[in-house]
Amino acid sequence: MTQAERQPDAAHTDDGADTDVEASVVDQSYDAALEPRRLTDLVTLWDKVFVPNWRLSAQTRRAHLDRSGMLRHLGRLEKILKLGAQASRSSAQDRALDRFHRAAAFTLDAKLRITVANSAAGRMLGLRRGQALRDLRIGEDDLARLSMTVQALLSGEAPGGQPTRIVRARRVTDDRPILFLVHYVPGAEDEPDFVLVATTDIHWTPQARTLLRDAFHLTEAEAEVMIALTRHHSLKNIAAARGRSLATVRSQVKSLQAKTEARGQSELLRIALSLMDIAPGDTDRISPRSDGTGLRVSRGGAELSPLPFRQITRPDGRRFDYLDFGDPEGRPVIFLSSSFGTCRWPATAEFAAEQSGLRIIAPIRSGYGGSSPLAPGDDRLDCFAQDVLAVMDKLVIGAAQVIVLDEDMPYVARLFRHAPDRIHSILGSSAFLPLTRPEQYERMGRWHRFILGTARYVPALLPFVVRLGFAMARQIGKAEFVRQVYAGSPADVAMTRVPRLFESVESGSDVILSEGFEAARAYAQEISIVHRSDWRSEFEAMRDRVQIVDLIGTEDQGITAETIAEYRADYPWVTIIPVEGAGSFLFFQKWDMVLQHLKRMAHLPAS
Repeated sequence: MTQAERQPDAAHTDDGADTDVEASVVDQSYDAALEPRRLTDLVTLWDKVFVPNWRLSAQTRRAHLDRSGMLRHLGRLEKILKLGAQASRSSAQDRALDRFHRAAAFTLDAKLRITVANSAAGRMLGLRRGQALRDLRIGEDDLARLSMTVQALLSGEAPGGQPTRIVRARRVTDDRPILFLVHYVPGAEDEPDFVLVATTDIHWTPQARTLLRDAFHLTEAEAEVMIALTRHHSLKNIAAARGRSLATVRSQVKSLQAKTEARGQSELLRIALSLMDIAPGDTDRISPRSDGTGLRVSRGGAELSPLPFRQITRPDGRRFDYLDFGDPEGRPVIFLSSSFGTCRWPATAEFAAEQSGLRIIAPIRSGYGGSSPLAPGDDRLDCFAQDVLAVMDKLVIGAAQVIVLDEDMPYVARLFRHAPDRIHSILGSSAFLPLTRPEQYERMGRWHRFILGTARYVPALLPFVVRLGFAMARQIGKAEFVRQVYAGSPADVAMTRVPRLFESVESGSDVILSEGFEAARAYAQEISIVHRSDWRSEFEAMRDRVQIVDLIGTEDQGITAETIAEYRADYPWVTIIPVEGAGSFLFFQKWDMVLQHLKRMAHLPAS
C-alpha cells in the first residue's frame, strides 16, 4: 500500500468529529426507513462516512462499520421497511380502487400526482403510480379542465359542494372521446384527502377475450370488432385501425348480431359488457405466490402490446420464465435485460425486430417475476446458464447473438463457459466489464457509489441499502426514481419523459418491482455477483474466441470516460464505442443503433 493510500487511516485516528458523523448515519437511516423519500439525504451522508474508507484494508473498513453502529440496527431497520411496504399496499387509495376491475381508475393527491393506478389504467392510459396527471394523454384544454376540477374538489371550492364531477375529454392517440368520473375522498385517520378518477376506458383481460370468442363462436376478427365497439370506436375508426373497408366492418357487425342474437349495436354492447362482468378475473399479475397455473402477461402500455410469459420447468421443480417476441422464424437473439429486469423493448423496436427477422428471447432470472427463487447455496450464474441452454434446446436454437445490458456480462461469460459454440457474438449496451480499481467506483455518480460501492466495499449493508431503494421507488414511482438516481445524465432523465420509450422500461421492470411484488433479495444477489465476485478470468476466457462490442453512453453514471480508457487498456480485444447523448439506458434511447450493430456483427448488410 502506498503512502497516499495509508493517509485515510491517519485521518480517522481522532474519533471525535468522525464518530458524530457516523452516528448520524444511523439517525438518517431510520428517517429513510420511515420516509423513503428522504433517502437522498442518507446518500449524501453515506458518501462522507463510507466512501473515504474504500481504499483501506477490509479489516479496517469493518472496524469503521462497527463504530458507525449500523450493524446493531439493521434488523430493526429492515423490519420498519417491511412494515412500510405492507402498509403501502393497503392504503385508502388502494382500497378505493378495489371495485374497479375492468374500468381504468386511479387516484391523485394535492400535487396532481398519481398515488395508485389499477392495471386497466396502466394498459389503457399508460398511467402508473408516481406519474404526474400531466402525463395523461388527452387534449391540452381537457387536461387543464380535469386538473382544475381535481384542485377544486381537494380545496373544497367545487361549485355546489358536490363531491363528484364528470369531465369529458378526447385521447390524443386516437381522438376517441372518454369520460372521467372525478370523486373527492376524505382521507382516513392520518392519511391525506385524495381524488378518485374512474374512466370509461375498459380493459379486456385475456380470459374475457377467450370467453367472448368461445361463448358465441366468434372469429378473432369479429371478437376484435366487438371489443372495439365497447371502447366507443366508430365503425369508420375501427375500419381504419384494422386496415379494412367500412363495408367489411359493417358485415362483421351484422355477423356479430346474428351470432349473439342481438337486435342492434346497443344490445350487442350490453351483451359484451355483461359477459365481461362474469369473466374470470385478471391472473396476469406477477406474484411470488402464484402456483404457476395462471397466465402471466407483461402488461405493455399505451403503445406496447401485452406479451405472455413463456415458461419451462426445470428438473428441480423450479419455474423459469422468458419472453419470446419478434419474428418466430427469425435469427435468434438472447436479450439479457439487466439487474433492473427491463425485459421489454419500445413498441417501435419490438416491431422493428419482427420486420428485421429477429427472434428475441428475454430470460427472466431466478427470483424475478415468475421465475422461482434459488435455494440457498445455489450458484446463480451456473443456474442461469443451464436455464438459458434449456430454453434454447426447447426452441431448437443452435447458436444466438446476445445483447447484454448494464451488469449482465458475468452471465454471458458463464454461459460461454458452459457452451461456447452456442454464442455467435456479444453486443453490450452500456455493459460493465470487470472493475479493478477503487477509483472506478469513486468516479461514479453518487447513487451508483451508494449502491454499487456498498456492494463492493460494505457488503454487510447491501440488503438494507437495496430495500431502501426499492421502498423509495415504490413510494415515488419508477419514473421519478430514475430521474433522481440518474440526475447526472440528461439523456436518462429525458427518456423518462418520452412515454413511448419509458413505458417499455416501466413495463419490463415489473419483474423486479410491481404492485404487491418486489425482487429485492434477487437484485442484491445480482449486484453482489458483479461487484463482489471475481469473474475476470471467465470474461478473459472469451478473448479472441467470440466477438464482443460494447456501446457505452457518454452520460453513463456508472462508466465514466476515464473508466472507458482503462477498459480499453485492460481489455484491448473488446471493441468499445462511446455513444454521444446516451446514458445507462442507452438501449432504449438508441435501440435503432443497437440493431444496426447487431446486424453488422451477424455479417449482414446494414439497412
